[in-house]
Amino acid sequence: MTAVVALTISADERRELNRDLTLWQQKFGHDDHVRAAMKMVRGTLTTNDLLRRLKATKDKLPTLQAANPHATFSHLTKFALLTDSEFARFVSGSASMPAKSPASSLHTNRSTRSALGGAVVSTVDWTKQSVCVPPVRHTGQCRSDWAIAAAAAVSSAHCLATGDAINLSVQQVLSCTSPDGPDGCYYGTDYPGMKWLVSRTNSLCSEWAIPYVSGKTGLAPICSDSSKCAGSISLQVGAVVEGQGEAFLVDSLRKQPVMAYVAATSDQWRLYVRGILSWCPPTTYVNQAALVIGYGAEDFGFGTAPLGFFKVRNVWGTAWGEAGDIRLQRNLDSTFGTCNVSTRLSFPTLIL
Repeated sequence: MTAVVALTISADERRELNRDLTLWQQKFGHDDHVRAAMKMVRGTLTTNDLLRRLKATKDKLPTLQAANPHATFSHLTKFALLTDSEFARFVSGSASMPAKSPASSLHTNRSTRSALGGAVVSTVDWTKQSVCVPPVRHTGQCRSDWAIAAAAAVSSAHCLATGDAINLSVQQVLSCTSPDGPDGCYYGTDYPGMKWLVSRTNSLCSEWAIPYVSGKTGLAPICSDSSKCAGSISLQVGAVVEGQGEAFLVDSLRKQPVMAYVAATSDQWRLYVRGILSWCPPTTYVNQAALVIGYGAEDFGFGTAPLGFFKVRNVWGTAWGEAGDIRLQRNLDSTFGTCNVSTRLSFPTLIL
């Protein structure tokens, strides 16, 4: 590997890559995501190995930029030193699913009472219109995206219905949804997690009562006794609804944030910094749970029409993307959406 690097880069490029590598190590060298994703090779990579990885990532930027002219990418994101297979394993684990809702009866449109009063609006951003959306979370060394997104969707719905801002315990969802099943850090899905929350309206704990610890350990501890939380949160949400399609997502977002699954194992997500992502490699699978928190359009000028987008809250911490969020272009595929964002949608109904 050393010979390959020495022969393929100039001395000036090597110095520049060394500077970039130092910056990356200072910022992300101890990040829990990086530690989890690189645990199988950590300690075995030489400086030349790391420089080779960094150069390979940097070489991808022009192609990414050409396919996504309204987004910005960087070779200095937290996942920049991961290989394609390492990043795919980190994101999907064993939880890749077909990009289609499992429900037997899917909603493609709906009309229910809205927390915005039922008005049809061109822009929705629940992080600005209310205090109901929990903050950006960091999964750490646990594949807890499904639990984080489920807890956030239910917390948001309860708050919009009652005006009472809550932050339900992700750890409780992670450990208790399937106490006799596989470890929640290795497998879990949004629908069972959300249904479990909705079914336990009077015995749920807040993040303060049962804090998230699996991000550091990579394991979900045994479901703890929640009797201490009895009556502290009287959840006011209805049945879980599933659907698909961009029209369904837009209509639902007028009422509340919506949980979604996306295809996030590509370089587009690995190296995303900001802007509107227009293209992901085609796939029939999804592998990452997230919370869609709004939609809108950005005017880039030059006589072109404003570019529509969905705003999605990811689970990789605030050091990734737009302070933890990503915007995906809409109106490209009415069924699947960019990166399959509109294929597996779910939320608890509001009880207003």
